[in-house]
Amino acid sequence: MKITHKRLIRLIEEHNTFLENLDHQIGKDYRFEKKIPKFKILLQDNLWFKLRRNNTFCLIFGLYLMIYFSMGILPANIDDLLLNLQGTSSFGIGLLITINLLTSMASIIFFGYYTNYLAKKITRKSLFIFTNCIWIISYGLLSISLNFSMFFILLVISAIGTGAFLPIGFSMIGDFYSPQERGTKFGLMQFGYLLGNGVGIIIGGIIGWRMGFMLGAIIGIIILSAYFFHGIDSEHGIAQGVVDLKATAVYNYKITSKDVMNLFKIKSVSAILISVFCSGLAIFTLGNWAIFYLTNKVNSEVLATFLYIFSGLGALPGSIIGGKLGDKYHHLFRNRGRMIFSFLGLLIGISFLIGFYIHPFLFLGIIGYFFTYFAVGNQFAIYTEVCIPRLRSSVNGLNNLMLNLGGIIGNLVLSALIQNNIDMLNIYILIVLLFWLLGSFMWIILYFYYPYESERVKLKALPYAQVLLPNKDMVDKFLTEI
Repeated sequence: MKITHKRLIRLIEEHNTFLENLDHQIGKDYRFEKKIPKFKILLQDNLWFKLRRNNTFCLIFGLYLMIYFSMGILPANIDDLLLNLQGTSSFGIGLLITINLLTSMASIIFFGYYTNYLAKKITRKSLFIFTNCIWIISYGLLSISLNFSMFFILLVISAIGTGAFLPIGFSMIGDFYSPQERGTKFGLMQFGYLLGNGVGIIIGGIIGWRMGFMLGAIIGIIILSAYFFHGIDSEHGIAQGVVDLKATAVYNYKITSKDVMNLFKIKSVSAILISVFCSGLAIFTLGNWAIFYLTNKVNSEVLATFLYIFSGLGALPGSIIGGKLGDKYHHLFRNRGRMIFSFLGLLIGISFLIGFYIHPFLFLGIIGYFFTYFAVGNQFAIYTEVCIPRLRSSVNGLNNLMLNLGGIIGNLVLSALIQNNIDMLNIYILIVLLFWLLGSFMWIILYFYYPYESERVKLKALPYAQVLLPNKDMVDKFLTEI
């Protein structure tokens, strides 16, 4: 499909008419300069490119799954490391997890800022291959660790590569696909995270951490080799005209102090981010220590792994069903449907999880994780609704940083508590779950602000965002004025 100069002029005239009809509501007169230079836009249906693009996505998905497969090896083998790896202690494990999260955060921030710059030097595909080699080689060497010091250093180095995946890999997916397709693709990546972590815990518990890390590295290098020969650069999506750059909703995960200040001024966003921070305290603690904790509860590592894995499976349908309920009934209670389902899901889910970790009964765990993950899909949808396009990538990156920050603080406190008394783990698990429950009450703030903040963004929406202008300065001016 070709968009002519005359067609674009007509679209902008219609858009100006649309804004004029809103003048009485927002008290401003928005205009846009109609003298637009000639341009050439090619939007063509290239089936060959789409096939290559989808194959590339499958390979990116496979790498993401293997990252979390490898991460799942550690929590399944904490007791084995304490017994058989020289120099390992409970405090050391907690400190390792904390430093690992800090390194991952630093990697997210660094590559969020410099991915575009580095990609111009060596291409984004080459950068993606290099950063994936970091975690694959590190995990491969972990399998031959001689002592805890070597294990510690290699796992921290691996966090550089795994942290880089979010700003590089996810921005590539954002470039490959149109806004109407991105939600599904990002949802599949979330499924890969849950599936990879679960399978990693199961396999790691069966074959041990040495064989588990080696297996993850071998499969990772096979997938990365396939990406090297068959993957394509995300810039091709723009070149082929398959992707419509909707507004300026870029996915580079660059976070600036100005953006952070602007995001925290949005009451709905600040409330969710505080809730996410509280959830990070619990999620990372449970993700790394739950099996060890449940083993002491039920006196069987096999049974503890079974309980943790199968209860966690409730999160998969929970995240999907919660998002669908939010989409279908978002208009309820004057457009507060997403907030209602998310808040009730967190209250019910965390309450059941507290019961599960006091009395490990599988039904309690499944119900707990099912309802708890109602909020996951809805919170990203709310971010999209209350943030202007320019801030949407920043709020997604900030969400992950707040989650990691909660995990860092949680693991630091845990390391201090269990240094002299491992029995403190039992008490701390319940404490972080209670913090998570208290943090969920931040969602009440959305009841008062979310409907109005989302409507405000709609008033500034660009109806004809599918039109791609070659003059970036003109696009920025247009979007700034509205």
